[in-house]
Amino acid sequence: MTSTITIDASRVPGHDAGGSAPQSAPKPAMGSAPRLTFGGVLHSERIKLSSLRSIRLTLLITVLAGLGLSAMIALLWSREVGGADAMMAADAAGLQNYLLIVSTFTAPFLSLVFGVLGVFAVTSEYSSGMILSTLTAVPQRTPVLVAKAIVTAAVAAVTAIVLVLGGLALAMAFLPESAGQLGSTAVISGGLGTVAYLVLITLLAFGIATMLRSTAGGVAVIAGVTFVLPIAMQVLMLTGWEWLPTAAAYLPSDLGSTLAAGIADASTPAGMPVEGEAAGLGYWQALIAMVVWAVAALVPAALLFKRRDAR
Repeated sequence: MTSTITIDASRVPGHDAGGSAPQSAPKPAMGSAPRLTFGGVLHSERIKLSSLRSIRLTLLITVLAGLGLSAMIALLWSREVGGADAMMAADAAGLQNYLLIVSTFTAPFLSLVFGVLGVFAVTSEYSSGMILSTLTAVPQRTPVLVAKAIVTAAVAAVTAIVLVLGGLALAMAFLPESAGQLGSTAVISGGLGTVAYLVLITLLAFGIATMLRSTAGGVAVIAGVTFVLPIAMQVLMLTGWEWLPTAAAYLPSDLGSTLAAGIADASTPAGMPVEGEAAGLGYWQALIAMVVWAVAALVPAALLFKRRDAR
């Protein structure tokens, strides 16, 4: 028995009723490959840094500890200023010093925490192995490091600004008459100097961590630079060597103290002296020296990051 199969061409996709040849389905237009831009790299680094739990906890602890210390200092010093203490008389200079002490005194203690932030920003990718994916997506390594540094510096700057502004707010809350000195040159320059110091400490640690690619090593080095080295210099002062005070004035901790002291108003007496000023190092010299510290770590870090293997 022979079976006959009839095919209705009008029902076949791609044929028209007139029986014309089937039309091939149009292929979707292939879009051009997405172009890699520095803005995209920057956005990626921001997402990676903000998603790290260690970074969020570090920032939260930093803000809480910093504002807590500022509140305690404001409580103690507001009584001294209000009582017209001999060292902190309630005049313009005394109120300026009061605002600076409350808002910037915690910076030397928190500098290590900002250093840890700079270390985590780099070593977290090496410990998780994500650095391999990052460098595969961005073969040109320089944009990756620059984007990391910008995002890390921005996070450090925002955190430092919150600490300084929060300290100033607490100072005025405990001693309302100090609000009149909020716009003075000393207070503004001291606050900005503290922010710059903490950001540069973060970048210094960032560069060190990029060279070492180790969390423990990076934290150990930045702790040695910010805390151990100043103590060692103080011990060596007992030798009486004349060059030691000058050398100590260029340590990051002393540079931070000089920057936190600000620039004294011409119309008011100089504030309390700091170690950098005693060695003849001014505000702008301290800022330049701190920038040199950061650059001295970032430049070799960039060279090594570009030339070494990812692992």
